[in-house]
Amino acid sequence: MPSRRAAALARRPLALALALLGAACHGAQEAPPAEPLVTVEAVRIEPALLRDVATFSGQLSAENSVDVKSETSGIVAEIPFAEGQAVAGGDVLFHLRDEEQVARLREAEATLRLARHMFERTRELATREAVSQAQQDRVAADLAVAEARVDLARVELARTRIRAPFDGVVGMRLVSPGDRVATKDALVQIDAVDRLQVTFAMSERGILVARAGAPVEVHVSPYPDDVFPGEVFFISPALDPSTRRVIVKAWVPNRDHRLRPGLFANVDLEVGQRENALVVPESAVVFDQEGTYVWRLDGEHVASRVPVELGLRKRGVVEVRLGLRPGDTIVSAGTHKVVEGKKVALATTPSLGQARRGATAEAAAGQGT
Repeated sequence: MPSRRAAALARRPLALALALLGAACHGAQEAPPAEPLVTVEAVRIEPALLRDVATFSGQLSAENSVDVKSETSGIVAEIPFAEGQAVAGGDVLFHLRDEEQVARLREAEATLRLARHMFERTRELATREAVSQAQQDRVAADLAVAEARVDLARVELARTRIRAPFDGVVGMRLVSPGDRVATKDALVQIDAVDRLQVTFAMSERGILVARAGAPVEVHVSPYPDDVFPGEVFFISPALDPSTRRVIVKAWVPNRDHRLRPGLFANVDLEVGQRENALVVPESAVVFDQEGTYVWRLDGEHVASRVPVELGLRKRGVVEVRLGLRPGDTIVSAGTHKVVEGKKVALATTPSLGQARRGATAEAAAGQGT
């Protein structure tokens, strides 16, 4: 009997330990799971050069454009080009019937041969004093007239070949073989499109910033993500009295012929620069009833709301004048998921200053000048 009681007492510590372990496990199972972190993208703000840019509405046009016309009336015999074809200056675009001009040239050449023969014969007789000076002068004049008539006949024949006045691209032809054309009739339009010019107007204040050689950036709707660089080459010496605006033109290279004359364009012109400016992605800026702010992250990736004052804007970025300091890390994507004082997980943390070195900002279209 004593041995049975001793065995029971020996089992009590083991049972107590098992009970305590079970209670601990049961308590651990009842603890709430940790809340998962939201994942956002972030950028580190660094100073960069900020270009103050004004945007103007303009239109592209060819460097040279002309309606090709004939210098003489005639009937179209041949059109050796295809519509939309690139041609070089001097290439023949139209042949007119030239039988009459060829015959006149042959006649003039025959008359010239006779005049030369008479001139040589008279000169030979003059060595023997067999002809008068007046006859010599008359024969020399006949030779000069015959030479001029040959030149005139060649010009008339050349006019039956209508040539491109410069390198360019031809448009739709306006006549067909067999049509009779007059000197007033347009035959085809040709445009020089290897280099285009964009024309836009600036207000009176634009005189202070517009200068020949100033770089511009051209944007057109068919290529919304592309920038076409250009350079100002003309500033009107006088204001348009009806609009009080200055006409400005800039060259835009177009070797690949992607741009077309007649396209409307937005022209970005630099009107000033600012050193060590802070720019952030537009996606990082949040607007609500309390104002404008960004989410700044500390070293532990805990978010805090920071009111900011914005400045100049450009496609995709905006200047922050007050509220941030160089080196600050802010949320650039996923701002709607961030909660004040909560920690976040970062997908990426690029340097905005390195990624957008030399970023530019612009004033509203047509403003600033």
